[in-house]
Amino acid sequence: MTKRHIRLALLGLVLIYGITLKVADAVWPLKMPSSSQSFSTLISDRDGQPLRAFADDQGIWRYQGIWRYQVKLADVSAKYIEALLTFEDRHFYSHLGVNPFSLFRALGQNIAGGRIVSGGSTLTMQVARILHPHARTIPGKLQQIFRAFQLEWHFSKTEILELYLNYAPFGGTIEGVQAASYQYLQKPALDLRYSEAALLAVLPQSPSWFRPDRHPKRAEKARNKVLNRLADFKVWSDDDIQKAKKEHVSVWSLKRPMVAPLLSRRMKREHPQSRLIQTTIKSDLQRPLADYIRTYAVGQGERVSAAVMVVDNASHEVLAYVGSADFSHAKRSGYVDMVTALRSPGSTLKPFLFGLSIDDGLIHSESLLTDVPRILTAYRPGNFSKGFSGPVAAREALQRSLNIPFVQLIEAYGDQKFVNRLSHVGQPLKLPGGAASPAVILGGVGTSLERLVALYSALANDGNVYPLTYLKEHDVLQSRRLMSPAAAWITFTTLQGVKAPQGFGFGLSEAQRPRIAWKTGTSWGHRDVWAIGVTPQYTVGVWLGHPDGQPMKKSLGMTVAGPLLFTTFSLLDDRLSPLKMPITVVQKTVCWPDGRSLEMAKQACDVKRLAYTKDGITPLTLRPELGAKRGAEFHLSRQQILVNANTGQRVLRSCSAGPTLQKEITTWPMALEHWLPPKFRRTSRIPGFDSACAALPITRDKLRILGMDDGQIFHILDEDVIKISVRAESKNPDVTWYLDAKPLITNRQSTKIILKTTMIGNHDLIAVDAQGAVGRVQFKVQ
Repeated sequence: MTKRHIRLALLGLVLIYGITLKVADAVWPLKMPSSSQSFSTLISDRDGQPLRAFADDQGIWRYQGIWRYQVKLADVSAKYIEALLTFEDRHFYSHLGVNPFSLFRALGQNIAGGRIVSGGSTLTMQVARILHPHARTIPGKLQQIFRAFQLEWHFSKTEILELYLNYAPFGGTIEGVQAASYQYLQKPALDLRYSEAALLAVLPQSPSWFRPDRHPKRAEKARNKVLNRLADFKVWSDDDIQKAKKEHVSVWSLKRPMVAPLLSRRMKREHPQSRLIQTTIKSDLQRPLADYIRTYAVGQGERVSAAVMVVDNASHEVLAYVGSADFSHAKRSGYVDMVTALRSPGSTLKPFLFGLSIDDGLIHSESLLTDVPRILTAYRPGNFSKGFSGPVAAREALQRSLNIPFVQLIEAYGDQKFVNRLSHVGQPLKLPGGAASPAVILGGVGTSLERLVALYSALANDGNVYPLTYLKEHDVLQSRRLMSPAAAWITFTTLQGVKAPQGFGFGLSEAQRPRIAWKTGTSWGHRDVWAIGVTPQYTVGVWLGHPDGQPMKKSLGMTVAGPLLFTTFSLLDDRLSPLKMPITVVQKTVCWPDGRSLEMAKQACDVKRLAYTKDGITPLTLRPELGAKRGAEFHLSRQQILVNANTGQRVLRSCSAGPTLQKEITTWPMALEHWLPPKFRRTSRIPGFDSACAALPITRDKLRILGMDDGQIFHILDEDVIKISVRAESKNPDVTWYLDAKPLITNRQSTKIILKTTMIGNHDLIAVDAQGAVGRVQFKVQ
């Protein structure tokens, strides 16, 4: 046979071999994994630490790389790649998928040992076996070799190595170096140290036998074998290898992370295509806060849950998200996320009405409001505190969370306008029946802790509301204006005047402790208690209650939610920097009852107060109650009357006898008459009618209560009950009665009051008829 024939024969064999491989490749194609669906979902904190993981559809824990489905070489420490290639396949980049020398060496070792000692597999062959599992037999090995050739034919070396990085077994249901690094070491594979890289390089050889959480000694011995190989080939320095050997194998048990379970569930639902979701959560804050909340809720009742959010006001990132008191506690409905649940906000919306009313020119910080029984409207709320306060400043009404002054304010501002304003900044309210009413400001709507925290954060952001962000990588956030910087600052400063719960001094002097601007809220029936606090750096929101809506035991935001709020602030590293006052905030001396500045009010200035104003604007005092009307009307405090020039008595032009003159007097709103010092009352300032005026106008401001004297003391014995009948002396039979600011269920001129031992202390009884006449007696039970 000539050389030419030999060359042709060899060429024919190569062609036949190639065609055979081509046909075999077409008949038995590689089974490649899906690029996305075969990965678990990992939710991590801002530093890459796992918060919670969700297995794939087959229950396998396999994590993707940073911001992509497949783990790439760039996602893995170079130390791991060096350890892997040195130990498993030093000639990976030079062979064609199979290393004949390794195969023959393994064959000799197996014959000498009388059993399978080594498989002689390259990394490519190991990937082939992962994709196409087979028995450890000669036919199985031949199939593995064929699949290795297929891989080398279709993929680059980098792509084959990345398949190994993603699908190599690491014990149990863990696959891929990223999952192994997170599960065993609580860190991404990019951050592996020398000892950790060597450990993970050897695990796939025998994942169950070397599993480090169960067999740390075996795992350490195997790791050192890798380190010795790296020393032999001078891949790492002797110093690095000796330091790595000194480290004992110590890994986390394979308990699934459950640091922020409800936020993680939410992120998985909102980003279904992402497999690695890095949040803004700070684990070193989230963990202790969640532990404390779990303990705190135990003391509130076995079915009480709680939720807390912490937001950075500068970045608008959520730093802590505790959606329930205990995720695994069924009685507390721990699986219900109370951060997003719609609940009644109680009084927590009042600061925004306060600020918006400043912007609308309705009030300044010291505007005179009225805390008295409401007469002319069907909506007649009371206060949580006992009694009525009469004249109060807007600032005081907000700090004390008085209900009636804020109903007066929302009637002047407009309930639907208020709802629309909050909706405009992306924080809509859920309206019962779809229609707004004054009850909105007292919690007659639905909102969530998340929305409230976003709104309160605006107080530290010049009145701008930003969407809260949960992802470390996010677009630039766009804000919407809720109120002016001046209104936001005045509201913030006013809320700083709310006293902290007893015992919360942070161990600091008053000058050093953080001044938190905070507000509480309690919904009707004590179903929800709230506390929201703001400093220039942070906003914290707290909710407690029963997720099923059942009432709590007479719980108040101040006494239940307040301590939890201040404890949360104690966990924060607050810089104590003050909130800078805008140049549009101007301090003015203002006058009551007029409401305007001293220079504008002139003689109508019974009381002077120092107020914060926006641009120096000082509006008149609002009229207390407008009946069926809506909108702002202002009280005119200077009243002209006609008097007899000789006697000083009041006259009318129709009945005057002798010379008369005009007299100007200062009057307070009529509704405040019985709460004013005697010298400010109309009865002290407006003279009686002259005897020449036979037809006297009907006065409607006096009403006597019979059956009880003002200042009377009642003595009551244990288990005793005293029943007292009282009657209002009024020509109008429609009388509303209030005991300690709470309406009694009666509209008659007479009523009965039952005194019990539980009523020890001072009490206030008020009767108001349909014409606005008020009667009041105060008594004591002892």
